[in-house]
Amino acid sequence: MENRLNVGITHGDVNGISYELIIKLLAENRICELCVPILYGSPKVAAYYRKVLNIENFSLNTIREPGEANGKRSNIINCVDDNVKVDLGKETPESDQATMIALKYALDHLDRDEIDVLTLAPQGPNAFFTEEAGSLVEYLGKRYNTADIMSILVSEKIKMGFVTEQVKLRDVPHQVTQKNIFKKLTLLDDTLRQDFTILKPKIAVLGLNPQVNCGQNGDEEVNVIIPAIERAREEGIMAIGPFSAERFFSERMYEKFDAVLAMYYDQGVVAFKSVDEESAACYIAGLPVICSMSLTDPHYDIVGQNLGDEQGLRNALYLAMDVCVHREQNIELQKNPLPHYDIATNSNESDLNVEQIEGVKAELED
Repeated sequence: MENRLNVGITHGDVNGISYELIIKLLAENRICELCVPILYGSPKVAAYYRKVLNIENFSLNTIREPGEANGKRSNIINCVDDNVKVDLGKETPESDQATMIALKYALDHLDRDEIDVLTLAPQGPNAFFTEEAGSLVEYLGKRYNTADIMSILVSEKIKMGFVTEQVKLRDVPHQVTQKNIFKKLTLLDDTLRQDFTILKPKIAVLGLNPQVNCGQNGDEEVNVIIPAIERAREEGIMAIGPFSAERFFSERMYEKFDAVLAMYYDQGVVAFKSVDEESAACYIAGLPVICSMSLTDPHYDIVGQNLGDEQGLRNALYLAMDVCVHREQNIELQKNPLPHYDIATNSNESDLNVEQIEGVKAELED
């Protein structure tokens, strides 16, 4: 297969199940048929886990830079100290440091277009604290000097973005503002169009309070969320809501939409996983580069037991590749655009009809 993508994979936490997942994934012959995988990590740690897990007939081609990659094999760039200590089942400052070294190494190559996309294996929850960042999203926002960034959970059945990321619950109300909701709706709409080739995305917006849809909208819905939705509509974004989170998911309303915007992470992530965790992965939207990650935890409790499921990492890798292809398709379309067709002057309907949107919302709420 020609023109395969160079796919970078960071090794995550060396003390978690990341190496087990990576080895199981790269042991599949199909992966090298689809892309050129380049692992950022440690050949010695990889060899150690291969022995611990008793995985035979697997090896990695050690290279110094992506240009040396063997297109018929899985490759690895040694970017951490050969003496890095592996302490099975425990996040340590040393394992967090190894996580960040590999990530920075891979991002440098990604920025120079030496790899096309990047997928992250599970890292420890404290890995980004050394960078004065509480999460991957915050770290990447600082690195690329942008606040317009958002994690989007993606599966075959549902896509979900968040107004606030993984912050303390007491801080959520202060961050749920008209400005932030509008910015996230704009980013989500742009991402669905550019990275997922959805021409006219329909976005459901969840409320902040549980009594939404019962005729008891709280102050946040009336004064913050609804005005943000109305502003988004004025900009051509098909945003509908706010919906009660409990009712929205229990009645499967998400099937009518291309994506959902939750007010905070915990409001949406549990419901998302209950809908479709098997095909799920996370995409970081708003970056000039393509970055995805597995939703799998490091699972320190099962390290070395050969119990890890690599499906989540596979989902993340495929997601990054799909987005790259979609972006390239959009670039080609922009180079050779179709003749402009003015819907407003050639049809009795417009792209965005507020009455129709309200009709959809009313139908869902009945």
